[in-house]
Amino acid sequence: MKIVFRVDASIQIGSGHIMRCLTLADQLKRDGHDCVFICRAHDGHLGDLIRNRGHILRLLSFNEEIKNFDFSSESNAHAHWLGVSYSYDFKQCEGILADESAHWLVVDHYALDLRWQKSARRFVRKILVIDDLADRTLDCDILLDQTFGRKVADYRDKVPMSCDILCGSEYSLLSPEFA
Repeated sequence: MKIVFRVDASIQIGSGHIMRCLTLADQLKRDGHDCVFICRAHDGHLGDLIRNRGHILRLLSFNEEIKNFDFSSESNAHAHWLGVSYSYDFKQCEGILADESAHWLVVDHYALDLRWQKSARRFVRKILVIDDLADRTLDCDILLDQTFGRKVADYRDKVPMSCDILCGSEYSLLSPEFA
């Protein structure tokens, strides 16, 4: 099975999103699955770490022209972490998603929401969103929020009724040395 991850790290965002996705990807790889990461080339993107762990990396461009995008028109409070508009980001990802023919898409990004995920649906069978904010509408088959004390009710009106919601620290993505 092939799993594509859309996740970023940067000096501003930090590395936590990449690290929890790498924990999942490493286990999937041990189980015989192929993992592809789509990441933007922000300062501090951790692409070398992804490659060194044996995963494929598709690095999205980041240049001065797109760096100056006006995020005031974006409705997502974390849109600036993407570095581009969600529609431009999806336009860059679209060809990769089409080429990869993934079974699953894992999205771990506060700047991506329902609009981006709905666009991605035509290229993947299932979507898993990893989140810990519960602050926006999402389109996914599984929602994972490993926050201590998080409740299913926090997401019920933010995901489709058919979505399986996994909330709480019992769903924490831990590397084998910590599990």
